[in-house]
Amino acid sequence: MKYLIPALAGLALAACTAANDTDSAAVDTAEAGFMPDVSEVNIEAHIRFLASDYLNGRDPGTPGYEIAANYVASQMRLLGLEPAGDNGGYFAQVPLHEVRPDAAYNQLTLDGEVFEHGTGAYISSNPSVLEAEITGELVFVGHGVSAANRGHDDYADLDVDGKIVVVLGGVPENVFEGLSEERAHHNSGTTKRNVAAAHGAIGMISVTSWTPEQLTGFTNGFGSRPAVRLTSATGPSGYDSVTASANVSAELGARLFEDAEMSLEDVRAAMSAEEPSYPRFELPHTVTLRQRTLSEPFDSPNVVGMIRGTDPAVADEYLVLTAHLDHIGSVTENMRAGGSCNTTDDSDEICNGAVDNASGISIMLETARTFLAQGAPRRSVLFVALTAEEKGLLGSEHFARNPTVPAEQMVANVNLDMPVIVYDFADVIAFGSNHSNLGPIATRAAARMDIAVSEDPLPEQSLFVRSDHYNFVREGVPSLFLMTGFSSPDPRWDEGEGFMGFLTTHYHRQTDQLDGELEVLFEQGAKFANINYLIAREIADSDVRPAWNDDSFFGNLFGGDAE
Repeated sequence: MKYLIPALAGLALAACTAANDTDSAAVDTAEAGFMPDVSEVNIEAHIRFLASDYLNGRDPGTPGYEIAANYVASQMRLLGLEPAGDNGGYFAQVPLHEVRPDAAYNQLTLDGEVFEHGTGAYISSNPSVLEAEITGELVFVGHGVSAANRGHDDYADLDVDGKIVVVLGGVPENVFEGLSEERAHHNSGTTKRNVAAAHGAIGMISVTSWTPEQLTGFTNGFGSRPAVRLTSATGPSGYDSVTASANVSAELGARLFEDAEMSLEDVRAAMSAEEPSYPRFELPHTVTLRQRTLSEPFDSPNVVGMIRGTDPAVADEYLVLTAHLDHIGSVTENMRAGGSCNTTDDSDEICNGAVDNASGISIMLETARTFLAQGAPRRSVLFVALTAEEKGLLGSEHFARNPTVPAEQMVANVNLDMPVIVYDFADVIAFGSNHSNLGPIATRAAARMDIAVSEDPLPEQSLFVRSDHYNFVREGVPSLFLMTGFSSPDPRWDEGEGFMGFLTTHYHRQTDQLDGELEVLFEQGAKFANINYLIAREIADSDVRPAWNDDSFFGNLFGGDAE
């Protein structure tokens, strides 16, 4: 789309000019009752550049992402944000590597019988411990879930120290009925691995429902592609002690239960019964897991700018505004596992990511511009463009665990991920609003723009734990994730038609771009930015420090001393 270049240059110049005007118009303090008026032209300028073909889908570790990161850093400098990355600059590097199993080396041995990688067992990569061989007795731990607040603990009265745990996928459904956020937290591989590690396990075997043929197909297909992971430099993880893990076919899984007190078939029946039970017991077998992980390291930067607070009493507290800068690259270049570009048009290889998430970055930048136009806030505000969200929320995990400001002084996070600005929205969803005193702030801000705040319309998707804010939650920081809602004054887009239409037709596809069949409504981006600013402004200027609600599961789990 080379014809975009004149438009890109003109719109970028408009954004820069607006930045200079903003500097001259800045006032010392925010005016009471101020109503923001973000420019839709500026929103368009950022999206057009970031979603252009010349950035080739902004895949981390590629020149396209580096161009995007430099663009954001330049915009931060033009706006007048202080650099708040590493070594006095805007970049905060994230240590990443491509990892994949060494198929020729990896194997599982059950009571002396060897199963090569892909023949009944898929031996997973370990991004922290690149080579390990472990031998241990087996203990079946049900779903591998430890939820004391719900009265369920699959590890209760079991000794798994120095042993290999065997788990089934999922969670006990009756325990988490109606609790989609908690369910998703306990069902994640990271949580299950961390729980196993906390109990002293050295390995984990997950029993799937796959046939041996299906597992072989996965191993030779998707499972053979490299994945992007953080290196051990980010900090300790469950990988450090659970050094080898495997997924096994249902057939091999059944063999693990031979001569045990229950067969795998009986266990599954008990756990899925109308009145389920959750048996857990030792398995009379010994397994050796051997894994070697092939690694190709690279760095990719988060981009960090700051507006320093003006009130000495709270200026050393930081509100962190985030949006992910990366997308999923192109069909031909992105051969990594996860975040794949879904081919819909053979003539167009690039997934440009206009809505996901050039829109979020543009709104974050224009939120910063509006802050400066109205005067610096009482608290300091960090603006962080995150890398590698599409690879597993990696940039946010590294930053949340290794921030460029004192970790204990990060008081709140507001995250922008894929505001679906392709329809006239009449409501927003503020994920996390029920967990902290940020919820009423979001409601007040939206109401000032005549926008409602609605309940999660897709609880089964567990969106609260699927974007970058979740890593701040895991570090005890109250967080909000703002998203366009399902209501619209236009009947074509009402009742979720606008949002779901984007998900089913354009999400992670080449059509998430400008000047094609998808119409991106820049004025809706400006409206969303106005709401985001009002939320951020109240947090930054409030007398009250953000705090978890007393009944918040995540606040009670991560907000205190508990891990």
